[in-house]
Amino acid sequence: MVPLSAAELTTHASTLATTLIDESRDYTSASQIHAEHLHDIPTAARLLCRGSRFADATRLLALHGKQPLIPEIVDTGLADAMGSMTDLLADFRAQLAAQVPRIAELRVRRITDPLAYFGGDPSSMAAAGGDGANAIDIPDNVSLAPTDASTFAGRSMFTRYTGKTGKTTSSRQSSRNRRKEERKRASGKKGTVYEEEYLVNSVRRLIEKVNATIGEVENLVDSLLRRGMRERAAAIEKAMQEVLKLCTESQEEVFGGGGCGSSSSSASPGQEEGQQGGGQKMEEVVPDVVVGAGFEAPKPVGGQKVFWESIMSTAGVGQGQDVPKVKEMKKSALLN
Repeated sequence: MVPLSAAELTTHASTLATTLIDESRDYTSASQIHAEHLHDIPTAARLLCRGSRFADATRLLALHGKQPLIPEIVDTGLADAMGSMTDLLADFRAQLAAQVPRIAELRVRRITDPLAYFGGDPSSMAAAGGDGANAIDIPDNVSLAPTDASTFAGRSMFTRYTGKTGKTTSSRQSSRNRRKEERKRASGKKGTVYEEEYLVNSVRRLIEKVNATIGEVENLVDSLLRRGMRERAAAIEKAMQEVLKLCTESQEEVFGGGGCGSSSSSASPGQEEGQQGGGQKMEEVVPDVVVGAGFEAPKPVGGQKVFWESIMSTAGVGQGQDVPKVKEMKKSALLN
């Protein structure tokens, strides 16, 4: 190990602490560097507060005889943490209030007007887009003259000049269409068939984030009570309980009966075998439309495959898919 002078060690420790704060947001490790190597106890305590380690910050100040700084550092950190948590919980409520009713509206439209929901009615899509930007471009083949030209084995009449097969061109076009549809599916633009799937996944992620926030709220409530801030602790605990209640209601509405009323049902083991074999029987895919047809539908490729996966994912909500669980928050015994 190369020995370092005191000045070099101090510079190195300061640089490392700054990197941990700005890039890694590892406030606990940065606090340890300030306390043990830079001997800056107030800064170390502030970093512990930024990392929601209020009890450790209080202990560190008391251990080094800096009790008068506890109200200035710890109480200020608690106030900042409570403000940030209040804003976060308000964002949770606003997102649920906006997205859950929209999901219910889309599901009603899927049942009452499936043609417009799946993009089959260009007039409805134009009305949804306002200026017609989302309208479907239906080709007009009326003016095309009839021709006797034909293609054989995927080859066009121009293949002998270009040296390219129709199969290669079709494969490239399918890949391009798939990437285009994947971008549409990821964006979940309002008014498209991918909107419901996007909103359902958004609610799922929100519930997971709320579950991850429960521990922070419990720690914040306990820290507020230690500093005698009972009213603030009760307010933040009540706000968290309200968010958890909304999440439970949203879970039942979005994931509990999400597959009801859909024209497609979740795939059974026999259907999965049919998919692996390269095709699905039409009476298994749409049992209410085609019964006993005795033929297999071609496996979707390219953009159609992305569309099909989205439809099956939306139809399978609450039917075989993992439903996010809403955790319970442990109420403080000092507030009840």
